[in-house]
Amino acid sequence: MTQAAHDPETDGRVVFEHEENGILRVRYTGDITLDLAEKSGDIILDHLKAGTRRILYDVADSTPVFSPVALLDEVRRIGRAGGREARFCYLAPENMFTRHFMLIEAAAFNEGIRVKFLSDEAAAKAWLTGD
Repeated sequence: MTQAAHDPETDGRVVFEHEENGILRVRYTGDITLDLAEKSGDIILDHLKAGTRRILYDVADSTPVFSPVALLDEVRRIGRAGGREARFCYLAPENMFTRHFMLIEAAAFNEGIRVKFLSDEAAAKAWLTGD
């Protein structure tokens, strides 16, 4: 089943697709507001409640219109709901806010949330499905 969300104020769009490997791919395109990120987070929470534990955020074709550090609260909200068995990986271009992503990874790790920011899809999927 495919779900979608969009922001009527921008061209931002989010599509949710379950892949055969148990990963929920959350593909962001266009300008993404913090409001749209939070709305998509609510949908992700529903998937976590239903048992999904591997989330791939594909942000390669999007432009966040908020400070990347503002994303930390959303990472915490979703990560805490997923619990220690959940894994979250952001698939992003290598040059996209690298320093900010390292800060978010470290802060999440300190709270027991397993999150990674990677630029290679195969590596992202391997990390998500690995032990």
